Amino acid sequence: MICSATAKRALILLALLGTLTVGCGGGGASSRSRAELTNPFLGPEHSAWLIGPVARIATPQEIQEFLALQDDRQAEAFVQGFWERRDPAPDKSGNPVREAFDARSEEADRKYSESGLSGRRTDRGAIFVVYGPPSKVDFEVSPTPTGSPLEVWTYGADAPSGLDAKRPAGVYRFIKQGDRTVLYVAGARPALINPEEPPR
Repeated sequence: MICSATAKRALILLALLGTLTVGCGGGGASSRSRAELTNPFLGPEHSAWLIGPVARIATPQEIQEFLALQDDRQAEAFVQGFWERRDPAPDKSGNPVREAFDARSEEADRKYSESGLSGRRTDRGAIFVVYGPPSKVDFEVSPTPTGSPLEVWTYGADAPSGLDAKRPAGVYRFIKQGDRTVLYVAGARPALINPEEPPR
């Protein structure tokens, strides 16, 4: 049987991404793995577009629609429509939501990139992109005797709505897991981390 280049790429991506979990998922993506948020039929520029802050902003229906796309041309049109739907003033030039997303993504890449993963695709980076900087960053003692301390981000009661049109939770906790810092959920089983990551 002869496989097309697209089918081969899809199989390779799925094999690499296997059972990774998305610790930062929101919207309809909180329990989806990285593999489930990757569209293997698209090129590298678009295939992993949902991973990170976009998964927290997108609706479950938008996630399903994106994952059903078959080529990059469809993906480009989808991404354009995604941001157009979030433009608070479509009759004016520019889109403040997309501009905030892009600016915060660049800053997250500078601040939170680790272990070969672009900052916007890390748990801290995704929260930062969606809700902006926390009003306070502090640390708490590790929940385990030999574990690293928790990094605690606090958003005040007056924090504005995020790019997902929701208010941030008051507190987000992060813990170092291997060579990455992940969202900490008490009692949750640690996520599997794969050193291979699709391009940003």
